[in-house]
Amino acid sequence: MAPEWWNIIKFLKIIIIVIPWLLSLTALHQFLYYKYPRYYFFFVKRWSKWRDTKWRLSLQFQLNREVDFFREFEQVLSDLYPNKRRLFNLKNKKQYEFGEFVLTVQYDLDVSQGETVSVDLLFNTITVTLNTAKDKLKELRKLFNKLGQRIPMQDPNFNLKIYFIKVKNPFYGLMIQRLGEEHVKYFECQFPISIFSKKAFNKRDEQDLELVVYKDYVSINNSEFDIIEEVANKCLMLE
Repeated sequence: MAPEWWNIIKFLKIIIIVIPWLLSLTALHQFLYYKYPRYYFFFVKRWSKWRDTKWRLSLQFQLNREVDFFREFEQVLSDLYPNKRRLFNLKNKKQYEFGEFVLTVQYDLDVSQGETVSVDLLFNTITVTLNTAKDKLKELRKLFNKLGQRIPMQDPNFNLKIYFIKVKNPFYGLMIQRLGEEHVKYFECQFPISIFSKKAFNKRDEQDLELVVYKDYVSINNSEFDIIEEVANKCLMLE
């Protein structure tokens, strides 16, 4: 019996020594987790499932009316996607399927009378996983670069909305973790895109473009898809 009691006493001593250390480490972790974004994202990044997302991508620009837009646009698609399909074909609105994308093109829906017209490229929801995100961004960059070479776009504006589908938006979690989600009915936070993009920072002017964080998604706006790609990579922690 004595050896058994001695073993129990030794075990209790170990617990008494270990528990304070565990409590201290837990308190330190919570402090760093709530106070320091880099520490927070270090842990968030360990779970790849939060980088399974859905994207809504659009591009709006102005174009000289004399440009034969649909001829040039379809030539670009044919060069990159020989098996493209036109799903519907109206005068000012057409939809195309190519690769893994479905795209609706709206051309001068307002029937303007000026020298320029407004063009909208609206992608259907794009489902993206951790393993496909970089490839999809590269593929889209190739498409937009090719379009830019053939079509003289004026005042282009790209918008990429990234929706988090398996877990809550980690950026939203970072912002409200000290408040408690039950106290938040509507959430919107804006900060300069140059925080994420060195390229944007080097080209920064008075109109500092912003990354906007909402409860369920983040929204990225820029006139260049290269910057959209760079910021998306950082948002999804792909690099």
